Amino acid sequence: MTKLRIGRITYTNTWPISHFFDTKPFKDEVECIPQVPSQLNKHMAEGTIDIGPISSFAYAEQVGKYLLLPDLSVSSYGTVGSISLFLNKELEAIKNGKVALSNTSATSVNLLKIILEEFLGGKPEYITMPPQLDSMMDNADAALLIGDDALLAGMNNELTQKYRMIDLGDEWLRRTSHWMTFAVWAVRKEVIKQYPALLYQIYEAFLHSKKIGKEKLSVIIQESKLRFGGTDDFWYQYFSGLSHDFGYKQIEGLKHYYQLAYKIGVLKTVPSIEMIDFNQIKLQEV
Repeated sequence: MTKLRIGRITYTNTWPISHFFDTKPFKDEVECIPQVPSQLNKHMAEGTIDIGPISSFAYAEQVGKYLLLPDLSVSSYGTVGSISLFLNKELEAIKNGKVALSNTSATSVNLLKIILEEFLGGKPEYITMPPQLDSMMDNADAALLIGDDALLAGMNNELTQKYRMIDLGDEWLRRTSHWMTFAVWAVRKEVIKQYPALLYQIYEAFLHSKKIGKEKLSVIIQESKLRFGGTDDFWYQYFSGLSHDFGYKQIEGLKHYYQLAYKIGVLKTVPSIEMIDFNQIKLQEV
């Protein structure tokens, strides 16, 4: 049997779901592939990864190809901590300027475009660069970083006060009163027919890992400190600001995001949000 390929985002924002995910019960049935979101987005679309976290925007771009797993996401209601815009001026002053975008994501890039173009009525020039803050700022009026790149740059900026910082989760909440979902867990539709029982076991393992992640957050905090530095308080505050649920409130916020992304022309259509129903799948297996 061909292995089921599971994507794994390398950023700490997914660790409360992925850190305690145990592949041992699946023996040789699965392969875990760690990558940044833009790589996972690409490989899911190409069919070289079967299941895992992808950018919410990537789901919309491939509408009809995936189903989403219930109760799994990276979301926030306000401060997200790892989606940061660095700038030397007020936000209003850069809406028609030059903005450097990280080459590692899709959801956050288009969230920023919604903020600058729809909310502020701007039309900036965008350039895409590797996530190196000073280099980005040498070439633009503002720079967008995501994930651990944003966290580390933010920690350093707290000491130097070199740049202004805007948290895009905060900005989204202030202007919409909605949750924002940055990543979702998706599965390619054709894989569901091939591996229904295995997929259900993997989903249950994700939920179990998420449960343990909440109970043993201190373990994840210590691992984060060892790898990136920072304090217990810093990491506790960061992880406490994230939600890894995907229920009604997160779905409503994501729908609003898709509507605005369509309005500014970065999506060709407003996608429906299709969830996998394991009850139906199990009935089919019987």
